[in-house]
Amino acid sequence: MKAKRYSTEFKSSIVALYNEGRTANSLANEYHLAVQTVTGWVKNLKSIPTDLILKIVHFFSIRS
Repeated sequence: MKAKRYSTEFKSSIVALYNEGRTANSLANEYHLAVQTVTGWVKNLKSIPTDLILKIVHFFSIRS
């Protein structure tokens, strides 16, 4: 089975919500993701400040 791909905008949004205090478990349940998927994105993007992540999300939202 082919792995599902998520956009950078979506991943950044999830990480921003995590950085605002949401748990990986609650995000996984709400967005129908594996907890390991959420924690992997957080780990990969943890060095990026939340305000920069939000700017990325905004940038992609105005391009759509």
